[in-house]
Amino acid sequence: MRKIFLIVFIYDASRLITHGEFFYADNTVNMCDAFRTALFKRGKPERLYFDNGSHYRSKEILKACLRLEIHLSNAPIRNGAAKGKVERFFRGFKGRFLLDNKGLASLKEMNDNAHAWIGNDYDSQYHSSIQMKILDKFILDHTRLTFLYDDETTEEIFFIEESRKVSKANVFSINSQKYECPVDLCNKTIQVRYNRSSREKLIVYFKDKRMGEATKLYLHFNAQQRMK
Repeated sequence: MRKIFLIVFIYDASRLITHGEFFYADNTVNMCDAFRTALFKRGKPERLYFDNGSHYRSKEILKACLRLEIHLSNAPIRNGAAKGKVERFFRGFKGRFLLDNKGLASLKEMNDNAHAWIGNDYDSQYHSSIQMKILDKFILDHTRLTFLYDDETTEEIFFIEESRKVSKANVFSINSQKYECPVDLCNKTIQVRYNRSSREKLIVYFKDKRMGEATKLYLHFNAQQRMK
């Protein structure tokens, strides 16, 4: 038996669930993954209203909202009423979905069933507060949404960012490893973006412009290459 966590994003005006997914941990990496999926599925909102947990206030979330021009605000501490709409969804989800889906064998099976239930049952139901079906209300607001392209630039929106000073040799250091800039940025201060869970690819930005991917510096190898 393992504890699992449900991360859910709800579209306030229509109550539509833009994305919901179970994870084995409630942390920054999984929060960013769920947020990214919600954006690709249902578009970019004007405002994001979050809880006050540490991963809701992480650098990745703050930077992503800044880059996407999403206004970010956080619910008051210990104020359940401020999150009333999503809390009502959770109560209904526990009372309806979880009771009918006990003893599922895997996380994938749980997520497959949850996605089907949200799409076929919850989002398609008539909601008395908006006087129409949830999905119909969301469709009426579709012109207010901006949809993202799934490319390398969009992926980097959710990368963590650190500033580094480039040396005269066009090299900077991060995570105890030296890297060479993709273009000449000697003596400049750059921004380095990378995925928190996988630091193999470092993307160099200068004045908010993407310069390219940094190259890991192997001093012995590079010296041999220059001698050829």
